[in-house]
Amino acid sequence: MTYAQAMQQLPLSTPESLLAQRSLIVIAPHPDDETLGCGGLLAWAARSDLLRHVVFLTNGEGSHPDSTHDIATIRRGEAMLAAAHLGLGPAHLSFMGLPDTGLLTLGGEQRLGATHWLRCLAAERSPCLIVVTADTDPHCDHRAACALVQESVRGLPGVEVMTYPIWSWLLLDEPGAVHGLRIDITAQRSIKASAIEAYASQQGRRSLDVDGFKIPEELLRHVQSDTEVFLRLAV
Repeated sequence: MTYAQAMQQLPLSTPESLLAQRSLIVIAPHPDDETLGCGGLLAWAARSDLLRHVVFLTNGEGSHPDSTHDIATIRRGEAMLAAAHLGLGPAHLSFMGLPDTGLLTLGGEQRLGATHWLRCLAAERSPCLIVVTADTDPHCDHRAACALVQESVRGLPGVEVMTYPIWSWLLLDEPGAVHGLRIDITAQRSIKASAIEAYASQQGRRSLDVDGFKIPEELLRHVQSDTEVFLRLAV
């Protein structure tokens, strides 16, 4: 059994049950992770006045490292356009500008500053659910983001952390126990699809001077469905 097969067997629930009137904070290592992983939940939370913040840890400039274009600015612009499709305004978004592909080795004052900022954000919005990329995702920034969030909110009352898979959908390894929920986003599916389209640079639909990263079609098939998956962290 692959990760995808295991996650597709998780029990089905609703956005209402998952959030239970708590605020939602979404942490994305790169612009597009938030939409791919939980665009449906974001759209529902925005319309239910439960969305409190989306944090982009990096600007995603590493997707086209040799480009002469300002990839960071392009991806921030795409993030704001995607957010608008989901019902989010600029006040809902923060761009921390940490180094793309550098979250795993983040240290010193930069790490202290990031963890302090995230802890204050969570404390101000408690009770809240924070969702961040899964620690099973192969991408180093995705795993590091999960660890950074756990470090930041450790011991805070009224704060729960769950994860959303991105690259884990493509893992062929047999997983250990997978715990979590599938959330029905049928009503938000078309809104999420429009938000995904906003990330043209990540789908080969934006004219750039170099070839770079492109979201695989197989991954798009997994994330463009009637459900989104949220995993519980191992104790």
